[in-house]
Amino acid sequence: TFVHRAGSMIADSRISITHLDSSHPDYTRWRRAAESAVLRGALVCTLLEEEIELAGARVLDAGCGVGGTSIALQKRGADVTAADIRNERLDALRTSTSGIGVQEADLAALPFADGVFDAVVLQDVIEHVADPARVLTQLARVLRPGGTLYLSTPNRDALLNLLADPHFNLPLVSRLTREELRNVLRKKRPADADRPDIAELLDAARLDSLLTSAGLSWRYANRSAAAMMFRQPETVVWSSVHLSIVRVLVRTGLHIPLRTMVRDTPGFFNRWLNPTWYILARKEAS
Repeated sequence: TFVHRAGSMIADSRISITHLDSSHPDYTRWRRAAESAVLRGALVCTLLEEEIELAGARVLDAGCGVGGTSIALQKRGADVTAADIRNERLDALRTSTSGIGVQEADLAALPFADGVFDAVVLQDVIEHVADPARVLTQLARVLRPGGTLYLSTPNRDALLNLLADPHFNLPLVSRLTREELRNVLRKKRPADADRPDIAELLDAARLDSLLTSAGLSWRYANRSAAAMMFRQPETVVWSSVHLSIVRVLVRTGLHIPLRTMVRDTPGFFNRWLNPTWYILARKEAS
């Protein structure tokens, strides 16, 4: 079963987290995210396989972090290149596995030739970059015509994110610009205020414009993500609070009506309710 596959992936793929600062207030949260990274990579693999056969596919994991998704992709048979701007994150991947190409790289200036990848993964990254338009243009450049981009990112306008943003759990900050949020953090979370990768979330119209301008046609894959979340919550969420909520929903059967609310079409749900978008985009043939 899928549960067995995902469980075995995390059991035999331990990711080093020695690069994390254990004195930082967010250390425990970062550690939990790193430890569940391979399992969450299973979601990426499953959604990508709606569009492309991963066995033998050349896949770029752009902004790979500790590399959990890279490991998951490799286990599905993909030829994986993992790229990140922070070398200490890549060191974690280097010590965790072999056979994955590792490249320190700025996503806005990728050191790869045109059209060399069959698929590109941009998992919870676009909100952290300074120039998302340039990053998507670069990713489209290295993607072959007809190739697939997987993208996930939080929704700036979602009610849940307005109540507590997904990165700092602060109310009413999800719609702030990066510098506005930085000013808030100087008062509320000073340890995070000077991070270069502070998130600036996108709204639905902006994301559509960015993808279209990069020459990508796209669709939501939210229903598939929701089905996987209720089947195996750890593939989608890692926060202990969120995991507990999902498990209660499944145990009580409330997940069934909630699943019917999820939409893969533009409209009210994806504008105001959906906290995270899961998107599959295709590079148009030239």
